[in-house]
Amino acid sequence: MTLAKRIGKYPVIREVAHGAVGTVFEGFDPDTGGKVAIKVLRAEHLPDHAADSAGARFQREADATRRLRHPNIVTVFEYGEQGRIRFIAMEFLKGRELRQVLRERGRLALDEAVSVMVQLLDALGHSHRQGVVHRDIKPSNVMVLDDELRIKVLDFGIARIESAAYTQLGSMLGTPTYMSPEQIRGEPADGRADLWAAGVVLYEMLVGRPPFTATTGGAMDLLRNVGLQEPAPVSSLNASLPASLDDVLRRALAKKRDDRFQDAGAFGDALVHAVAAAEPGVDLEVADSTPVDLDLSAAPPLPQAPSPGEPR
Repeated sequence: MTLAKRIGKYPVIREVAHGAVGTVFEGFDPDTGGKVAIKVLRAEHLPDHAADSAGARFQREADATRRLRHPNIVTVFEYGEQGRIRFIAMEFLKGRELRQVLRERGRLALDEAVSVMVQLLDALGHSHRQGVVHRDIKPSNVMVLDDELRIKVLDFGIARIESAAYTQLGSMLGTPTYMSPEQIRGEPADGRADLWAAGVVLYEMLVGRPPFTATTGGAMDLLRNVGLQEPAPVSSLNASLPASLDDVLRRALAKKRDDRFQDAGAFGDALVHAVAAAEPGVDLEVADSTPVDLDLSAAPPLPQAPSPGEPR
């Protein structure tokens, strides 16, 4: 894509990332002088049906994220169109995907994993209360902002929005490793599908691999394992972990959604209580050094990250 001098009202500084259907530029807001990330849809070379799908997903991401104002969710300022260009202006983040952090470190320490999960669950609780189900929670959609592991949730492109006609019955949307059994069956996903995915992320942070993997059968083998296989207890894979975590993850990854945690606050409470009971000497704190509030549904929002950042 040729670098434009301006997209919407935003002067463009440089291109920072690009993919098959999107390019992200660094720009700034002339009204505030602050940096922004400008995500531009690039669908001009796609077949018509693929371009329509990409456009719908792009619009969905803007609509979903504009509903949300939370310190652990990327902030969207504007959705706009400029000729044939569609763009989203959002806060400019500097950091790395959780996926990259895990690749570099293998797994996180227990207190670090709990801190990340408290923030992720607080973000999901807010999203769900606003009627938005993410449907693609995974490490590459979680941005780690600094060494204190403050996070932002990204990419609501396949979100389900209550009262909006976006969800298609019988369609399978998401990333197979992190998809709940009901998503694999093509059923409508509610907030408990996000909590399943959060459970998969927690498992991966604790032991260095997701709970469900393919052996020889590729993607179909993986999907079958999600529906039928019980993952190994994390305490059997990492001897430093308390057995109390096994019960939390067993419930988070229950095959039937009615058997899982029914909201993000319940998941967070169970996680923090399990670790505190097993490791009374561990000081469980979130990234801003404020003690964890066990009632996540009522917890005050974490403070905004002070540094700007680089989009994914």
